[in-house]
Amino acid sequence: MLFLRRKTWWPVIVGILFALIEVASFYISKRPLGASRGYTVIGSILEYVIWPTHAANVTYWQSYEPYVEWTMALLVGIVLGSFVSSVLSGEFRLRFVPEMWRVSKGPSIRNRWLWAFIGGILVGFGARMAMGCTLGMLIAGVIQLSPAGFIFMMSLWMGGANMTVLFYRLKTIALIKRD
Repeated sequence: MLFLRRKTWWPVIVGILFALIEVASFYISKRPLGASRGYTVIGSILEYVIWPTHAANVTYWQSYEPYVEWTMALLVGIVLGSFVSSVLSGEFRLRFVPEMWRVSKGPSIRNRWLWAFIGGILVGFGARMAMGCTLGMLIAGVIQLSPAGFIFMMSLWMGGANMTVLFYRLKTIALIKRD
């Protein structure tokens, strides 16, 4: 169990383990891993509970029936697994404003959360417009050797790097953290 206390893991081992999880997902559920479906199902359940007559008439909800499924467990597992991993490795810190944000944008918790909310809405909107999610397109697409998966992977990397430079007004991006 000492390996669970490591601060970093060798990327090749993590990649192999994740690939095995992805294959298991295809084998067991007949579809790839994906997180956005879990949020959509949660929305479907909430609408059926709060406004059942409206939900029954919304065509979009017909493909996302309101029942608890494995994608919701995936969301819970991501959060719990991240928490347990950070605690076991000794890296857990409760931070409302990361250091990079504090240096670039200031110490305002409200502004940090506002921008995080706006970014989350934009990513979620883009994922639903693309009829999938970033996790599904990136990981499942690349594992299946789909050209769209590789195009998305490179676009995500380039877009993320460029937006980081623009948003934080950086002159360079450090790929390796030096202490």
